[in-house]
Amino acid sequence: MDRKAMTNEENYHFDVAGYFIVPGVLTVAEIKDCNQALDRLGAVDGTLQCTVPSCTPLLALRDHPVLVYYLEQICGEGFRLDQPPRLIGLGAGQTEPLLSEGSEWQDWSRAYRQHNGIRFCQGVRALWALVDVKEDDGGLVVVPASHNSSVDAPQELVHGTDDMGLVVQPVLQAGDLLLCASSVMWGMRTWQEKGPQRLFECGYISAEVRPSTETEITGSESTMPEWTAELTPVQRAVLHNPNRPYPPPVVHSDGKTTRLAEKPGIFHPSTYTHNPDSGIDEKEFFHWDLCGHLVLQGVMDANWLEAANEAIEANADQVSTGGSAAGDSKPLAGTGVGRSSMGEPWKLPTPHGELFQRMIAHPALIQRLNWIMGSGFECMLCSAFLSGKGSSGHSLHAAGEPAKVTNHYRQQNGRVYSEYVNVAWQLRDVTLADGGFVCVPGSHKVSYPMPEGIRTCDDEMELVRHVEMKAGDVLLFLASAQTHGAYPWTGEQNRRMIFFQYRSRNLYVP
Repeated sequence: MDRKAMTNEENYHFDVAGYFIVPGVLTVAEIKDCNQALDRLGAVDGTLQCTVPSCTPLLALRDHPVLVYYLEQICGEGFRLDQPPRLIGLGAGQTEPLLSEGSEWQDWSRAYRQHNGIRFCQGVRALWALVDVKEDDGGLVVVPASHNSSVDAPQELVHGTDDMGLVVQPVLQAGDLLLCASSVMWGMRTWQEKGPQRLFECGYISAEVRPSTETEITGSESTMPEWTAELTPVQRAVLHNPNRPYPPPVVHSDGKTTRLAEKPGIFHPSTYTHNPDSGIDEKEFFHWDLCGHLVLQGVMDANWLEAANEAIEANADQVSTGGSAAGDSKPLAGTGVGRSSMGEPWKLPTPHGELFQRMIAHPALIQRLNWIMGSGFECMLCSAFLSGKGSSGHSLHAAGEPAKVTNHYRQQNGRVYSEYVNVAWQLRDVTLADGGFVCVPGSHKVSYPMPEGIRTCDDEMELVRHVEMKAGDVLLFLASAQTHGAYPWTGEQNRRMIFFQYRSRNLYVP
């Protein structure tokens, strides 16, 4: 390849989602040769024993020049093959219901981090699509943005009993190359097609991290120098042994004595313990930290909803129509109808204003804002979005890059720190066909500039997500850190959403 560096779009996608697709890398002839080689191998389960000349087309994929180019960009020079070639998702009905646990900084040797303009991606899974993988075909699934997660994944997500709306199946064409950070949560779902899902995988690691159990050298302590025979078992356990299997032995100490654990493993104590009285729902905590938004379902009851909608209708004279917020975006422009809104509905005459004043400090909201922002937050504004069919959307805006005080987001020591949070109360259902709020989940942690295609939705890069909601639901999202906007409104009924913004105690606004 002629390029010396990945494009901003590629960097942005990989930094946000933890994976990206390089389309059409293999030629029709290369795809045919690879599939014929697999046919000659016959029934194959997992790792491929490619030792005959007929396997040459498959072995050539390990160091394909396009793959090598991207591995040098992502893992750095000196990367090496860590896991031998294998096929995943081999046949109809074959499933692996569990997802991997994700990054959560459990294993730095496979972790991802972007710091001061330098990317540390210690492991990459390279997957070659040798047949098409259409939408809803099943097979390989991933949890986008999980490589940046620093929160334990809920067991319901790991075990497949609740995908939490987070699990995505990449759509691939034969010849595509999928590059995925090793720390991204991934798993398998039932393959729906009659033929095999031929995803050919190789695993790679950066130069300075340990190999996996599949490839590391193992042996006995006989290769240790003779002088070490006089050492104690604890001393030998601590001394470097190039042939030691993984995981290494565990040495315990109370500060006075040391002893070997009965079984090898990982011992990494923490001073922090789980607090069951924190009032934090663990699935909500994970979703917020992973995506940058959260939907609280059914906060408003039917009577409150009915009265709030009647209040909007009774004060139609307070509704104003402005221009487009789509900017230069054609996909977000709508049909030229202006966006309608109502300023400060909490100031409407009694009894209408009270219906929206109830939203300011609703218990369900306060409970979440306390762990999202910490105490001392302030409600800054209130307005109503009431746009009709054909009204414009809103170009995507806000991002975690460049870093500013106002878009700061961090999770540390079991606490999240968010400086601005928007809260949107839904007075009507919002379906995928209606338009409205969209966002880029995971973009609150991004380290690359937002591509123009994302801003205008001319090229969403499969990262922009529309969020469906029911009347009575409440949406919380990071106001200045998560990239967000809106599709044009295409619903038959006008959009009805009450919008609030909250600011943390850390910021000053005169």
